[in-house]
Amino acid sequence: MQNRIFVVLLFSSIVLVESILFSSKPKCPIKKYKSNTYITGDQLLLDENFHDRVKPLENVAKTCKVRLTIRGSYYQLQQADQQVLVTDADLVIGHGFRFELRDENNGVLCNKICLSKNPTDIPEVRCFLESAINHGLTWSKYNSDVISDGTYAANTGGYQALKTDIQTRCQKEKFKRQLLRILRTMYDEEDK
Repeated sequence: MQNRIFVVLLFSSIVLVESILFSSKPKCPIKKYKSNTYITGDQLLLDENFHDRVKPLENVAKTCKVRLTIRGSYYQLQQADQQVLVTDADLVIGHGFRFELRDENNGVLCNKICLSKNPTDIPEVRCFLESAINHGLTWSKYNSDVISDGTYAANTGGYQALKTDIQTRCQKEKFKRQLLRILRTMYDEEDK
């Protein structure tokens, strides 16, 4: 009798451990990035594998005497497979973010408009952008207010499947989706 109880308990324990460790439900890879005083602004939601790529930007901002102000990052789509603009491609998979640069007194140094013109005329901005690029990140005048790791450009063929997978896995997560949409709309109107 004791052997049967032991076997049942052992079997139950194994099933419980397997269900915890080998859960078949994939988890959402998007996590909130915890920043210091040099990265401010909106909540920075990124793929957990992209966090290590963003971390050096804190020291870059400090060295260049700027504040990296986040103006948007990952957001959930209404439908996981819906198309997005190329400018948002890396954002909706958590591999990029919108930004502007502020000076040490929190005054706007270079916003979306400035970034699309000649941002390298401002020494602090040039310092930041060159250093970000030297750390393997992507910035271009064509998508001037976004820094990313270039995941979309590196894999346009597999991008749609990746986007749909991430968006599907994160559907149940609470990222204050409505608030993020309102902020995006507000920033777009502000730029006009």
